[in-house]
Amino acid sequence: MATVTPIVKVLAPAEKTPFGRGFYQLEEEALYLPVEYPEGRLKFFSFLDSKTTSFHLDRDGRLIFIEITLPRRRWRVRDNFIPPDRAEAVDLRWLDFRETIAAPTVFCNTRRDQVMLRFGRGPAVRNVRPAENLIAQIGADNRLVTIWAFDIVDDLAGREIAGWRRAVHGERKFRQTAPRTGSPM
Repeated sequence: MATVTPIVKVLAPAEKTPFGRGFYQLEEEALYLPVEYPEGRLKFFSFLDSKTTSFHLDRDGRLIFIEITLPRRRWRVRDNFIPPDRAEAVDLRWLDFRETIAAPTVFCNTRRDQVMLRFGRGPAVRNVRPAENLIAQIGADNRLVTIWAFDIVDDLAGREIAGWRRAVHGERKFRQTAPRTGSPM
């Protein structure tokens, strides 16, 4: 099966920028990059996959989640890791659902709390921000060149990601109550 470089469509930004954050799952040695939308959670519809990376998308091609299964000990550390300093907020849509994409090269800073996924060698002509803590660099042909992710934290058993999602959606923590005694009838 041939691999492709992801193609995207850039639309005017939505009213509110989606929330994005990186969570390195220590027990799985995988990086999870969820995107949460102010209007609520989107439903999974399709994907773009490589051997090490998966983009989960909704029916309209909006990004829901990125999973990187390459352990961070195998990420390439760069001393001169310099993310783009500017990016325009946009509504980014992913095309070519259910395709096998080329596995990106994964670079990171020395602290490993920022990562860059490099998909192509071509020059980027546009820096866009599809969500907080995510920047996509796009080539002239609307192909994805890189994805930058920031503010990555270590997570054990999904605790950090669950707390972040509750905070994003304004949900209160679940309070446990003492079990009832007796029959409800």
